[in-house]
Amino acid sequence: EPDSGQSNAINKGLQLANGTLFNWLNADDRLTPNALKTVLNCIDSETHVVVGQCEHIDDAGNSIAVGSAKIWDSLEATLGNYSMGQPSLFYRTSIVKELGNLNENLHYCMDMDLWFRYLTKFGQQSIVQTVSILSQFLIHSDSKSVEHEEAMKNEKYGIYRALLSQFDLPLALKKFLAQYPIPELNPKSYYRNLDQNDLIANFCWHLMISSYEKGDFKQCSVYYDVVQKGNRLSAAENLKWKARLASVKLLGR
Repeated sequence: EPDSGQSNAINKGLQLANGTLFNWLNADDRLTPNALKTVLNCIDSETHVVVGQCEHIDDAGNSIAVGSAKIWDSLEATLGNYSMGQPSLFYRTSIVKELGNLNENLHYCMDMDLWFRYLTKFGQQSIVQTVSILSQFLIHSDSKSVEHEEAMKNEKYGIYRALLSQFDLPLALKKFLAQYPIPELNPKSYYRNLDQNDLIANFCWHLMISSYEKGDFKQCSVYYDVVQKGNRLSAAENLKWKARLASVKLLGR
């Protein structure tokens, strides 16, 4: 029947779902053999979420990469280093309904929004991980994630702007996030007592790397100053980046 978008269609299915666990498969996704059995073998009465591996494949079925919604040592690191393998992430159905279902104002990053709302409400203690590949995700030129890459980027960083709006941000980060409007959502749904420096350091690490790869060493240095205030870099990595940026400043390369 007609719907107002992907999130609305998934929510219609969710209203009919009465099983223990909930997930959705898009047109380009498929579960691997015995995936559901593997998930069921992972859970107990305390489990909220099962996170498995998701394999990206091309049109010929060749493996491109394997990834997942990675769980880090801290909630701040998991939020700041966002990754997602949605077809391999199974929620307890009652938890999704408690969170208020998918946000129908989002058309690309509804899985990210649901993940962030879950993490900031419940934390990481009820998540179970498996190294098993539970699903395959087909990458091709007409897929939504490829064809609408810029729109996905806008929603992704708009969600990050909402998450980080609870903090007094460094100027460089404010300027970066100002490019991306906050989608129609309630930023307070992401509010939690979080370590500001650790969360921002993990997020800015990716901006630091991107700036370095683009040769924008001045901006890279600005982000490095932010990153080193958190726990994203080990002592060895911190020394390496100090030397790298000092070398750029002295030698111009």
